[in-house]
Amino acid sequence: MTSDSSYWASVTQARVSRRRMLAAGGTVVATTAAISVVGCGDSEQKPSTDQPRSGGTLRTGTTLPIASGVDPQIETGSGLAIFPRIYGYLLHVDAQDAVVLDHAASVEQPDATTYIVRLRQDIRFQDIAPVNGRAVSAEDAAASILRYRDNPIVTNKTWHTTILDKVEPVDATTLRITTRRPYVYSLRELGAIGAGAILPKELVASQTDITAFSIGSGPFRLDQIRPAEYARIVRSDSYYRSPVPHLDAMEWSVFTNDDAKIAEFNARQIDVMPNRDAAEAQSFRDAAGDVEVSAEPSLSCVSLGIRYDRAPLSDGRVRGAVDLALDRDALIRDIAFDNGEVLGPVNPHLDEGYWSLPASDVIAAHSGTVPIEDRRASARALVEAAGAVGATFRLQVPKIPQLIDVATVVRQQLLAIGLEAVLEELDLVVWFTNFRRGQFDATLISHLPYESPDIPTRFYHSAGPGGTASMFAFADGTIDGLIERSWGETDRTARQKSLLEAQKLMLYARPMIQLFTGTGYTTARTSVRNRHPELIGSAAQYNYEQWIAK
Repeated sequence: MTSDSSYWASVTQARVSRRRMLAAGGTVVATTAAISVVGCGDSEQKPSTDQPRSGGTLRTGTTLPIASGVDPQIETGSGLAIFPRIYGYLLHVDAQDAVVLDHAASVEQPDATTYIVRLRQDIRFQDIAPVNGRAVSAEDAAASILRYRDNPIVTNKTWHTTILDKVEPVDATTLRITTRRPYVYSLRELGAIGAGAILPKELVASQTDITAFSIGSGPFRLDQIRPAEYARIVRSDSYYRSPVPHLDAMEWSVFTNDDAKIAEFNARQIDVMPNRDAAEAQSFRDAAGDVEVSAEPSLSCVSLGIRYDRAPLSDGRVRGAVDLALDRDALIRDIAFDNGEVLGPVNPHLDEGYWSLPASDVIAAHSGTVPIEDRRASARALVEAAGAVGATFRLQVPKIPQLIDVATVVRQQLLAIGLEAVLEELDLVVWFTNFRRGQFDATLISHLPYESPDIPTRFYHSAGPGGTASMFAFADGTIDGLIERSWGETDRTARQKSLLEAQKLMLYARPMIQLFTGTGYTTARTSVRNRHPELIGSAAQYNYEQWIAK
């Protein structure tokens, strides 16, 4: 058994540069399933110097429902924290392009479009029928990839439908993946939190409903689940990294409101809870007791999407006026409680800002250093020059209270320059359908926490993030060329240069106008050890080593 500090040190040493791997055409080998520690938090928990203690149940309370159970390919709610602990993965790729292997023993790339993945031979599924604890095979991995590609409910499968060519089991432990073109994000897609989960081929072939049933090869197995409200997973004795996990079980309880969640935390019925906002987090910081509050920079963001072919926003002067008139400082103050920041096409929290434009460039694009009254006077002049004073357009927004608040503020700010946005509050499914089909004048977008610059920049490509068409009816040949060039650039510096150049053009093209990104907060009992709240995105879900002190 190793201490937490030595374990995390070994993880850091095990991170392998993907750039070096591709340059050498060699083999990547690692011995751990965890992602190395990146990012920051204002209350970063240090690795404990104590030896991990076995046993106990870690209880989490949240107001985010378990949307589709534990089916890793379709779940979008609290299940995102549950199923990665049930299923195993071939590998993961972190924000710095470091490859960390899990069920894969090695990865080779003999040429620009071929990957050879060899599986470890000591990985077994949980002892549940019809799999009954057999070894995980290349056929399982292949079946899982193809299920994701062919799953009609899956929406984010651009790589699977436009880049992936073939996935072929060579033998029981060897998988060959071929792509249609060189694509630097291929390994990232193979290890993605939903797309990368390995299911038994029997469940894929029988089309078994796995929203409330699972057989995985991860550190825990599913014990109980009540759709939308509760889930419990327990230690899997067949997990290959014994004595991990240290916990006997993990539980998630979904509360209908924040008051109920807080009451249960104060009654010590739960150990960890995400906070609604900075104010709730601060209330626990101010209170005495055995709690710690952490701040986690968010990879999510909010933006305004615009159809290029619908008046009055089809006029570049009007789009420029909208960009000038939107007061990001007010949005951050009033909506994000002063815990947000402006951003360009790529979130500055990703890879510590490596792929994103400097804030100065972003602010300059909307004249953010100019007083808002002067900016709005300039914006009004642009609207008048376009003959659009008094023009109306529809602004669609999902029926989510926080997003409706943002849309309401945006509408008020645009009224000041002579534009009227008529709010259309839509059920989330209807909003999403309209968004993907481009059926809107303007739309408020709450983006997922993208873990690479790929999808954020694809929104500005003429084929859109889905690889078929832009939902904004936007096309720019220069931007397309820079994005497509980046797909084949294995050298990070060269890829960064291409993407920064493209983003400068995106700022002034304005098919999307970025508003702000925020910060998440979590309150936990100090008895919860090795929590690592500084891990950003899906990396947090692969930390299987939490434990509870007496």
